[in-house]
Amino acid sequence: MLMSINFCMDLKGHAVVFGASGGIGYEIALALAENGVTHLSFTYGGNKVAAEELAAKLRERHVSSYYSSVNLSDDIAVQAFLADAVEAQGGEEIRYMVNSVGISPNKPLLEQTLESTGSGDDKGWRDVFEVNVNGSFITTRAVAKRMWKKGISGSIVLITSTNGINSYSQISAHYDASKAAQSLMMRIAAEEFAPYAVRINGVAPGWINTKMNDTLPDDERAQETARIKMGRWADPREIAAPVVFLLSDDASYICGQNLMVDGCYRA
Repeated sequence: MLMSINFCMDLKGHAVVFGASGGIGYEIALALAENGVTHLSFTYGGNKVAAEELAAKLRERHVSSYYSSVNLSDDIAVQAFLADAVEAQGGEEIRYMVNSVGISPNKPLLEQTLESTGSGDDKGWRDVFEVNVNGSFITTRAVAKRMWKKGISGSIVLITSTNGINSYSQISAHYDASKAAQSLMMRIAAEEFAPYAVRINGVAPGWINTKMNDTLPDDERAQETARIKMGRWADPREIAAPVVFLLSDDASYICGQNLMVDGCYRA
């Protein structure tokens, strides 16, 4: 029996989720399927198994899916993916987009490097900004511009982070700085495309139980948990609900906002 994650929103048509094989993106994709989206296209990183599993779950929910691994830092590749997705989905144009791609290689500031060391997930400042800022900018502009050109009243949500607002941890300096830049870019893009009926907003999660946060040292985890007034970390599903809301027509006058979902975190 499938567990319902219906949030009582009435979405319609084609949604694109960049980074749907990750914890938050995966739950967002399922939430969209439960709330009216009939066609869902998504990208995945290195986890093709998770992508195939998601596609199977979408089929169970009678949602048409298309997925591919795409370099989100390549503007031409992103535009090609969007065109391929629309074609694969029978010409159904994109009405909703979510970018949930992000990396956070927790490491002491004095050990952080500008470039990647080339060993596993040991990413440098350039890598973090390439994924979290450049990729977010490229996908947002590509989708918003397509909506504008096609005359689609669309909605876009970027998964930002409270780390770009109220976190100053030295082990995530590159992540925090990139998320602050992403949030500002989101607001500027929202102003640019609002006259064309394309709404752009952000959802800024606090501490969420995802694999990305598995590298957080135990002492840092305990310290951060103590700052959350609700006393716990969130499940990725708890981020999906506000994302679906902001995408829906129920949020038709919300634009350029960065909604913090953090369990009342206070430093």
